Amino acid sequence: MTANRATTEAGQKDAMAAPKENASGAAKPQNAGDQASAPKAQAGPAQAAPAKQNAGPQPTQPKAQPQAAPKPQKAPAQKADPAKKGGSVIPLPVKGAPSPQKAVKFFSMAGLRPQQKRRRVLWASFLLCVLIPAILGSVYFAFIASDRYVSKAGFSVRSIDGPAMSGDFLGAITGVASQGSTTTDSYMILEYLKSREMVERLNKDMNLKEKFADDNVDFFYRIDPALPIESFVSYWDWMISASFDTSSSIINFEVEAFTPEDAQQAGELVLQYASQLVNELSDQARRDTVRFAEQEVSRAELRLRMIRKRMKEFRETENAIDPSLNAEVQIQLIARLQERLSDTRARLATLEGTIDESSPTIRQLRREEAAIEKQIAEKQSEIGGRTGAAKPRNEADGRLSPLSSLLADYEELKLESEFAQQAYVTALASLEQSRAEADRRQRYLAVFERPSYPEEAIYPRRVTNSILLFLGLLIVWAIGTLIVYSVRDHLR
Repeated sequence: MTANRATTEAGQKDAMAAPKENASGAAKPQNAGDQASAPKAQAGPAQAAPAKQNAGPQPTQPKAQPQAAPKPQKAPAQKADPAKKGGSVIPLPVKGAPSPQKAVKFFSMAGLRPQQKRRRVLWASFLLCVLIPAILGSVYFAFIASDRYVSKAGFSVRSIDGPAMSGDFLGAITGVASQGSTTTDSYMILEYLKSREMVERLNKDMNLKEKFADDNVDFFYRIDPALPIESFVSYWDWMISASFDTSSSIINFEVEAFTPEDAQQAGELVLQYASQLVNELSDQARRDTVRFAEQEVSRAELRLRMIRKRMKEFRETENAIDPSLNAEVQIQLIARLQERLSDTRARLATLEGTIDESSPTIRQLRREEAAIEKQIAEKQSEIGGRTGAAKPRNEADGRLSPLSSLLADYEELKLESEFAQQAYVTALASLEQSRAEADRRQRYLAVFERPSYPEEAIYPRRVTNSILLFLGLLIVWAIGTLIVYSVRDHLR
C-alpha cells in the first residue's frame, strides 16, 4: 500500500512537471492538459509492476519501501513525451526580435494602473498632435514648398510746399491727420495696394492669375484659374506686404512671386499704379480747391452783367446818360437866374427913390423880377421839390419830380454797379489765390527704391518655419494638456 501510494505521488509530480515544460515552449493550455493525462496513464502500470515485485518476496522488510520509491522518479514518462507529441516544434526565443504580444500589450490598456494609462494617453497625444504634424510640416517645407522671390520698393508721398520731412508728428500722436499733411494720402496708398482695383489691373496687364495657377507652384500656394475675384483679392493679400513709417512718411512694400521676372514686373506695375493714384488725388484736390473760387467768380460776373444791363436800359428809357450831370446843369442855371434876380432887385432899389412906381422902367423891372423868380421856382421844383410858393407839376400825386426820381434810380443803379464790380474783383483775386494754393499743395510720389530683379528666393524659410511649427504645436499641446489636467483636478 505504501509503495502504491508513493508511485502514485511520483506520477502526479511528473504530470505537473510536463505542463510546465509545455507552457515554456509556447504550447496551448488544452494540449498541456492532454499531455498531462497521458503520462498518468503510462506511469501507472510501469510503477505498479516493480512495486509488486518488491512487495512480494519481502513483505516483512520495512526498509525496502523507501528504496523502491526513488526508482519511478527517474521519469520514464519524460522520455516518452517527445515521442508521444508526434514531432511538434517548440519555438525558441531570439534575442533582439520584437514579440507581437508585447507590441499589442503596449497599446492595450488592460491590466494597467490609472497613472500608467494617463502616461500612455499623454504620449499618444504628443505623438499625434506635435510630432507627426511637425514631421509632415518639415517635409513640406524641405521638399515640397515652392521658392518665392521678393521684389522690394520704397517711396514717399510729398507736397510741393512741404518740407523735406513732411511727416505728421501731431497726427502720429493724436491719430488725427492735420490739414495739409500727406498722412491721409499715404494711408490711402496702403489700402490701394491690396485693393480689388489693383488686382484687376495686374491681372489685365500681366495675367497674374495664370502666374499663380502654374503647375510648378506647390499645392498649397497654387490657385484655381476659375477662382472668384473676391478670393483672389484675399490671396493677393498674402503675396504683398506694405508698411508705413509715420515719422518719415515712407512706404515700403514687397511683392512675392514664383519667378524673379514675375516679381520684378509685379513690383514695377504696383509702383506705377500707386504713382497714378497720387497724381489723380492731387488733380482732384486741386480741382476741388479751385472749383469754389471759380463758382464765386461766375456768380459775381453774372451779377455785374445784370446790373450793367439795367443801367443800359435806364439810359435808353430816360434819354439820360448821367442824371447827376443834368442836375448839376440845373443847379448852375438856377444860380445864374438868382444872379439876374439880384441885379434886377438892385436896380429897382436904386430907381425907387428917384422915379415914380408907375413909370415904365419900374414896371419893366417888376415884371422881370417876377419872371426870374418864376423860373427859379420851376427849376428848383424840377430838381428837388417846391421852393417858396411855386409848386412842381407832379406834387399833386405825391411823387418826386422827374429829375429827382431819375437821380434816385441812377444813384441806386450806380451803387449796385460799384458793389458788383468790387465783388467781381475780389472773386478774381480769390480765384488766383486758390490756384496758387492748389499748386503749392500738389502731391507727387518720390521714389527712392525701385523694384529690382531678385537673384535668390527668400521664402520659404525652411529651417525657421520648421522650428516655429514645432514650437507652436508644442506650446498648443502643452497648454491643452495643462487645461485638461486642471479640469481633471477640479472635478475630483
